[in-house]
Amino acid sequence: MKKAKKVLAMALVLTMTLSLVACGSNPAASTSVASSDPAVSSAPVEESTYPNDTISFIIPYAAGDGLDTSTRALLENAEFPVNTLVENISGGSGTIGLQDAFGREADGYTVAILSNGPTIAQPLLNDTLTYTLEDWEVLTFTTAPVLAVLGCSASKGIENSDDMKAFLESGEPFTVGVPSMSGFGYVAAASMFNQMGIMDKVTWVSYDGAPALYQAYLSGEIDFATFDDNFAAQYANSGNSVTVGVVMNDIRSQYFPDVAAAGEWGVEGLGANIGFKAAAVKKGTPADVCEYLTKKINAAVVTEGYQKWCEDNYFGVLTEEDIYTGEEAMEMLIQLRETNRTVLTAAGLLG
Repeated sequence: MKKAKKVLAMALVLTMTLSLVACGSNPAASTSVASSDPAVSSAPVEESTYPNDTISFIIPYAAGDGLDTSTRALLENAEFPVNTLVENISGGSGTIGLQDAFGREADGYTVAILSNGPTIAQPLLNDTLTYTLEDWEVLTFTTAPVLAVLGCSASKGIENSDDMKAFLESGEPFTVGVPSMSGFGYVAAASMFNQMGIMDKVTWVSYDGAPALYQAYLSGEIDFATFDDNFAAQYANSGNSVTVGVVMNDIRSQYFPDVAAAGEWGVEGLGANIGFKAAAVKKGTPADVCEYLTKKINAAVVTEGYQKWCEDNYFGVLTEEDIYTGEEAMEMLIQLRETNRTVLTAAGLLG
């Protein structure tokens, strides 16, 4: 993972393509997660120190979403001297929750959990939002970045990356299913097809989320499907048939080490095309508070309990050597936004 991180960082310098997402759902739910620190019930906290009150973690999606489950697992392994509260505030493709978090005080008692759609894509598409990427102080990533892969249905007889490349270069028309036409899987595939000169051969089919897409893929309703690499691995290891033809990035996936990356085919600029989960606070939060939160969250990220949960649930594990600083994470997200801007402009969605 450490090697992959270095390669990814180098690839960011060359980035000039794409990425985004969108989700959405229903109203808010909240759950209090009791601190694992025994001092919370016995040692009084001075009124002038931070923290001395509950810290809320805002998830802009409904309970059960990957952003939600990974955050809850993280907090179960964190040691805060106060209680933490998970608040699910969904809707508006994730923007309602982030706007709620952004409307609160920059005092360190509200931590927003960021992901592609509401952080990167939506501020480009929706100028009525009250925040932009620069309005957040990114603390750290909470899981390893996710890569997009192209799954191949059995109907095409594709068994490996060489077969995949040969098919795409054959000029034969094909269909590709995506969970969202603004997702980073779509962005990666569109960028790759555009560089290969075959955008006129593809018919896009959008589904309502990954589960519906996966069922269409299994039934042979579509020729190819874009998946997050961790979920493709989960599907494959559950006994269902998943054949990955290419990793749509500059580097190979940790889950599919034998599958070629698009960068190996000469496709450029996909290094910044990642799916991410990051902890952030509102800009203006005191520096010492940001440092405190970053240390606590990073300490939880590398605990044995959280790493085992990530491994068991197919979320990328971050070791101490792989931890991203806030500056590194922000640099990646700025590059990611530029890939989104390029794609949206090419699609006629941005002027």
